[in-house]
Amino acid sequence: MKAIKNILMNNLFEFSSLFLTQLSSTYAQAAIWLEEGKDKQIATFDLVVRDMPKNRNYMVCGGLEELVNYLTNLRYSEEQIQILIDGNLITKKFADYLRKFRFTGDVSAMPEGTIFFPGEPIIRITAPLIEASVIETVIFGITVSNVLFMSKAARISTISKDIVLGMQRSQSFESGMKGLRSGYICGLHINAWPEFIRKYKIPQQENYLVLGQHFFIKSFTEELTAFRKMVHYFPDNGAFMVDTYDIKQGIKNAIIVAKELQKKGGNLNYIGIDSGDLGKLSFVAKKMLDKNGLHNVKIMVATNLDEYKVKKLLADKAPIDSFVIATEYATMSDSPSLEVVYKVAEIRDGKNIHYTAKLTPGKQSYPGRKQVFRKYKNNKIAYDIVGLENENYGSPLLKKVLTKGKLVKKLPSLDEIRKYFNKQLSTIPEKLLDIDKQHPYRVDISKKLEQLLDQVKKEHLK
Repeated sequence: MKAIKNILMNNLFEFSSLFLTQLSSTYAQAAIWLEEGKDKQIATFDLVVRDMPKNRNYMVCGGLEELVNYLTNLRYSEEQIQILIDGNLITKKFADYLRKFRFTGDVSAMPEGTIFFPGEPIIRITAPLIEASVIETVIFGITVSNVLFMSKAARISTISKDIVLGMQRSQSFESGMKGLRSGYICGLHINAWPEFIRKYKIPQQENYLVLGQHFFIKSFTEELTAFRKMVHYFPDNGAFMVDTYDIKQGIKNAIIVAKELQKKGGNLNYIGIDSGDLGKLSFVAKKMLDKNGLHNVKIMVATNLDEYKVKKLLADKAPIDSFVIATEYATMSDSPSLEVVYKVAEIRDGKNIHYTAKLTPGKQSYPGRKQVFRKYKNNKIAYDIVGLENENYGSPLLKKVLTKGKLVKKLPSLDEIRKYFNKQLSTIPEKLLDIDKQHPYRVDISKKLEQLLDQVKKEHLK
């Protein structure tokens, strides 16, 4: 029974499933390193987003809390080790190594909510070679999902703060929770999603909106009856969709119930529309509500909305108070992919340092332990410089998170991340907030880093 509960609660996978999500060759390679005495070599890996996703001018860091939770809890069970043994993927010595495994490395990362650009290391892992290698796939998954959601939520928030997120059509429950988390950080509204509220200890609102949806309305023989039942049981926060059948009749029925509620000392908060021409229908609804003195009843709209459609509705001055964005956000439909790479930059064996870089044209990486420096002009970001960690070109973006596998300081709360993100957002130049056109941002490479790359090229390109 306990096993079944674990499966259901974790959406088919337990947290420990993450620990064995590498390519089989990863473990075989690590076993060879151990047998050859390379387990004490210290490697530095950079996690970089190689290209700007289409329809984006900037990206936002996310997932650091998830990464820390993964690294500090990384253990291998006997069952997992036996799977590797049975698959002839590891040696006996490596099996013993995994039984004692703990992540002991250092992690530097851009804080969650940081604005960043392609080619910049957003996470730097310095750890024993084996430890740094067996975490690759999970780091990819954490980064891709969180950065995509954070970046999408950020640009939506620049169009309007009157956005309510719906995650019903997300590809998984985990994805839905990440989407809500990113949306909350970026200042979007999270209505009554109980598990999200519980998990992140979000302050409970006095009254969350209770919206009578279409299937609720259709469960009664008459629309008017459904409306009345909703406000009877939830007089302070009840609302309903008015487009289940005929929208004008639906608005008329809403007006009847709103007036009945007024006589009892209450007020109808919202009506909802999620079909048809939302702009035109919102004008119709507003006119009918105002004609009946219901000026305080707000209008909420949905139906495959995204930031582009919301922008147009706002430009048309449609009398809409709240926009529900669900499918287009939950699936990041306009830009669902992210080209993330995890590249080794150096390997240290005692006092010997072996600098490494990928030299393939179009996929080049840079060697050495790096830092990202940011320059500002008139309180707006002007350009970034990727240099070596001991250089100083401006405000360093990579901050120490773990030292020898231990958390340096307590991670920020969601509200603290939200506050930090708002500061970051205020530094973005106006042109980069454009959702219709892409604009370049300058990222320079320091002279010393270029020289180090030239040194690696001389060693490998004869």
